[in-house]
Amino acid sequence: MSTDPPAARPRRHLLGTAGLALFGLVLALGILEGFLRVYDPFGQRVWGDRILLPTHFRTEFYNRDNPRLDRKVVFSKNAIGFRGPDPPADFGRRLTLVAVGGSTTECLYLTDGKDWPAVLAERLSASFSGVWVDNAGLDGHSTYGHALLLRQYIDPLRPKVVLFLVGINDVGRTAMRAQDLALAGEGVPWTVRLARHSAVAATALNLQRNWQARKALLPYREIDLAATPAFRPGRKHHEEVLAEHRQHLPAYAERLRELVRLCRAMGAEPVLLTQPALYGYGRDDLTGADLGLVEVDREGLLNGRAAWALLEMYNDVTRTVGAQQGVLVVDVAREMPKSSRLFYDYLHFTNAGAEEVAALTFDSLCPYLAGRFPQHATHPCVKAAS
Repeated sequence: MSTDPPAARPRRHLLGTAGLALFGLVLALGILEGFLRVYDPFGQRVWGDRILLPTHFRTEFYNRDNPRLDRKVVFSKNAIGFRGPDPPADFGRRLTLVAVGGSTTECLYLTDGKDWPAVLAERLSASFSGVWVDNAGLDGHSTYGHALLLRQYIDPLRPKVVLFLVGINDVGRTAMRAQDLALAGEGVPWTVRLARHSAVAATALNLQRNWQARKALLPYREIDLAATPAFRPGRKHHEEVLAEHRQHLPAYAERLRELVRLCRAMGAEPVLLTQPALYGYGRDDLTGADLGLVEVDREGLLNGRAAWALLEMYNDVTRTVGAQQGVLVVDVAREMPKSSRLFYDYLHFTNAGAEEVAALTFDSLCPYLAGRFPQHATHPCVKAAS
């Protein structure tokens, strides 16, 4: 028989129940931790502030929805986790370039050899000897991720040139300052510190980042311009959105300067590319849709004209930093035609779009490389873009 006073019995029962619940939670988290360390169902490429790249990876999938893309897509990663050929044994004697960016560089839905860095490599090989180009684009990565990639993977590789297609994944990144401090080992967010050591924490953090990306309309989604309604938000709201984002521009400029500094510290030449988009102005030559009035983000009250003005604020920072730092800027954003022949959604390229990006990049890059690396030049640069 219990000698406890009657008032203490419910409390003891409650404490016992809470203890069992806590034990069950810890046990479940332990099992989940072990499972995620053995098998990652999400294919995560970031743990905290460490990038994990799958190597010798190859997959095939079939496109049944978009006639502007290949029916069968082959997507592979090489021995260092990039798209393209493995580093050659005589790497130091080659003209070596790495393309860095987000999904518009990685080109997930374009089959191997049709992503714009691969097409660029083919074009450069007609004017230079010993060309090697790899695609280090990673879906969703911003300039913060690019800095981590430079430190962890590209610095040990030591290419001669690093190309950065930047802008879209930095739009509205309000939490970047804490991540920037993490690069210097200061003020590292506790979530990142925990994710360095825990698969559960890393997965939770990545799911939260993915949710933020989806909220910002960054995932792939095919756009049917013919069925997209015209959208006319008020001019006052447009100005308010631009004013809100201007506060983020100095930090974006700072991150770009850091990328330039990191490249030069490793002996590589940085090259900046501005981010193009389908929306903005004019009419699409296939559908006749007004690209300034198409709905881009109803929740954020952005039509094509407003979304383009917003993206161009970041592109202007890229242009300015390039000029200030003496870096070649390939202004793809201004030079690429706005046509649904070239984009399968508002941002991502069709095969023809990747060809156009490669051609525009080649036209600026070829004479630049001929001047910087004359020992590799074999034939004159012939304009590629139409």
